[in-house]
Amino acid sequence: MKSKMFLTIVMAVLMAVTMAACGNEPAPNVDENQSAQVEYSDSESMTDWIYVPENADELTEMLITIDRNVYGSAGASLQQANAAVSLMKFAMDESGNAEEAFTNYLDGMNETQKDFFSFQWQQVLKTADALLDGSEDPAILEDAGNADFDIEAVDMAKVTAINETVTELLHEAGVTDEWSNHPDIEPFCYVLD
Repeated sequence: MKSKMFLTIVMAVLMAVTMAACGNEPAPNVDENQSAQVEYSDSESMTDWIYVPENADELTEMLITIDRNVYGSAGASLQQANAAVSLMKFAMDESGNAEEAFTNYLDGMNETQKDFFSFQWQQVLKTADALLDGSEDPAILEDAGNADFDIEAVDMAKVTAINETVTELLHEAGVTDEWSNHPDIEPFCYVLD
């Protein structure tokens, strides 16, 4: 038992020294066993993977909309368009509170919810990018109930910046995209080849 503990400590120190030698520092607050704490199964409801706090301001409601994105069902493309609008509005927020809102949202999540949000964010970002570059017809926004959303006013640099911030905060929280190891579970099967 003592030799296993000693070996674990030696491996952790060796990894930290190797990362430092390569110019990398271990991310703060990262639990190296996070992916082991993420649990996806067919017996769970996808709603168990979505975090909905008791109180939600406008920015948090945007994050909840992103987290509730759906795939593979009738009307999914309309919900994906709505989620993409929420992501773009979140990126364009002028209050300066988007990062704090995301940090507070992330703090309330368990490990599976964090990992699932990472999946949702990545998929919704793809839809937002497709709407912005024209590969997805922006006319879908009208069908999705967002006819008044001015996609021309969206600053791609702000979308890129909020994506970098959210991705960094997710990684600092120990998110390893464990979802990508589950191509047999919905909704991951819709996006994994």
